[in-house]
Amino acid sequence: MIATAEYDYKDFTPQGQQNGDETLLVKFFIKARQDEVATKDKGHPIFKDVEYIDIKIPGNRSGGACRPASYADKQRFPRHYAAFQQRVEAPIEGTPLTEWPLITRSQAEEFSFHNIKTVEHLADLSDTHATNFMGINALKKKAKAWLESAGKAADANAIAERDDRIATLEAQVEKLLALNEAKATPDPVTEEPKPTPTRRKRARKKVTEDGTL
Repeated sequence: MIATAEYDYKDFTPQGQQNGDETLLVKFFIKARQDEVATKDKGHPIFKDVEYIDIKIPGNRSGGACRPASYADKQRFPRHYAAFQQRVEAPIEGTPLTEWPLITRSQAEEFSFHNIKTVEHLADLSDTHATNFMGINALKKKAKAWLESAGKAADANAIAERDDRIATLEAQVEKLLALNEAKATPDPVTEEPKPTPTRRKRARKKVTEDGTL
């Protein structure tokens, strides 16, 4: 009896692998992974954000893989990785926690899972919901202080911009006034003085007396 292999030899060619990859369900994502060396050095759990890849085979619940993404994975699935890099998660309003330098990406993702997506959300978090997080009070204080500092800086910038606009307008007004004054003042070089009536009478009288009219 001749055994039959359950695969096609074309699957091992680059073109065959590419065609097979098109049927896979591929997703890149960020996952917090414990750094064993740093954890041992610091004496408490230290996590780092790591890019992961999740590969699933349609119709097979047990197959597939979920592991840290390698360079080969990114080259193998460039379209999926590009979509992952271009993802945008915009909050309703405020500064995203993912852009806040006083928090880690892992913490931002944990808060996002609980619908705390902005620094404003964190600062205004109620005491009832704050009990679900360790060390939340310190982060709330940092968030409030950061927002207050940012607000003062924004006010200072607004005042500086207002002063610049006022100074520009004043300079323009002064320039216009100077131009109008220059137009209203006669030029003493080009304008000749007109003879007065008294000078005309004296000249006429002199001509009559001489009899040379």
